[in-house]
Amino acid sequence: MQKEIWEDEGVIVGRSLDIFISKLRKKLELAPNSKIVVIRGKGYKLEITS
Repeated sequence: MQKEIWEDEGVIVGRSLDIFISKLRKKLELAPNSKIVVIRGKGYKLEITS
């Protein structure tokens, strides 16, 4: 995901994805039934509970 979104002429910005996910998690605090979880070796997953 990081390469597809933030790659700029062969250079990937170091922690862009981590910062983006952190900001999304803060916004999701307003929706307690939603959270972003890490799937080790794969990426991230949005979980929504009822």
